Amino acid sequence: MNQVFSKYELINQIKQTEYDHYGYSKDDLLDELDSIFSQINSQTFEFSIKEVDEYYLTEDLCNKLVLRKLNDNIKRLYKDEQSNRRLIITQIKTLLGETCPSWILRTDIKKFYESIQRNRILERFKDDAMLSYQSIFLLEKLFENEYFKTQSGLPRGMNISATLSELYMRRFDKWIQRFPGVYYYARFVDDIIIFSYSKLAIEDIKNNLQEKLSELADGLEINLEKTADFNGNHITESKPLEYLGYKFVKKSQRKDSNLTVSIAEKKVKKIKTRIIKALLDFIKSGDFELLRKRIQFLTGNYSIRKRNDGSDLRAGIFYNYSEITNKKVLYELNQFLNKAIYSRNGAFGAKISSKLSREQKKKLSSHSFFHGFENRVFNSYTYDEMKAIVKCW
Repeated sequence: MNQVFSKYELINQIKQTEYDHYGYSKDDLLDELDSIFSQINSQTFEFSIKEVDEYYLTEDLCNKLVLRKLNDNIKRLYKDEQSNRRLIITQIKTLLGETCPSWILRTDIKKFYESIQRNRILERFKDDAMLSYQSIFLLEKLFENEYFKTQSGLPRGMNISATLSELYMRRFDKWIQRFPGVYYYARFVDDIIIFSYSKLAIEDIKNNLQEKLSELADGLEINLEKTADFNGNHITESKPLEYLGYKFVKKSQRKDSNLTVSIAEKKVKKIKTRIIKALLDFIKSGDFELLRKRIQFLTGNYSIRKRNDGSDLRAGIFYNYSEITNKKVLYELNQFLNKAIYSRNGAFGAKISSKLSREQKKKLSSHSFFHGFENRVFNSYTYDEMKAIVKCW
């Protein structure tokens, strides 16, 4: 495996759309990457990092390509495969659809990225002697960046953080996977779910979870407030199983099971809050077109970024919740949206009623969560439009 950061290796990491976005020709970029390679060899290279809210990123194309190559080196060497959210939800639906006895433990890890010990990761790479000296140098340079010097953990927003966190959790993951009685285990970043045929096994894991996490993934802590166990054949509306944005409710019926899958209450509340915040921002700004785009954004689907092959990664009401079986929640969201738009009660209702014309209300209410889901309605936004849309949230 070639771990070298030569101009030819780095240019293999570029997305085709980035040539136009950054205004580079291939020859110009190769010349610049040749200079980057020289800086890495002479150990004078520095990352240019920017902080946006709690996330970190680089706007420099050469920096992006170096980070992608570094991430690729680690993933290939350590055969890292990150979890697929949709696949996990599909598997959970299948497991819950069965009528055999099962017990479930659901938990998560507090401040996951922020609590990972960077020095432990570097020590492991040096001890393993698999990662090239250039890669280790670049990883050290990344961690020494001015933004990270005074902070612990891994920087949010970077693909390499996801890769490093998976390696950090590998021993803990294997402990649960090999635990007697466990027949299914999944972890998506910090969210954990475990299935067992044995109630005692689930209780045993639960009692030893923090001790083992501290031993196998130093610095991490289980979030006890989000830890709960369930009888897999009796998950009620009063105590639903919520995982990765979904809500599962199941009641056994002799030879069959009644399983419904909906959107988690926390996510429903978040969507409703965004509707209200969008309307409140409109009351201040009077920008109806921005309000319309925000409602369109919430009720539809959109592209969040491009893959290396140039294809879209999609998100939105369908792509985020494609596995739901109970679509009543979509009608509930529609009803909430229309009540908010046509509200006349209280100070909020009075202001909305006076600010929105009848025609504008009609335009807003034409957007539908159900329609956006069923027809996979897709909307395209520029970077600046997306930035304006999410600003009030």
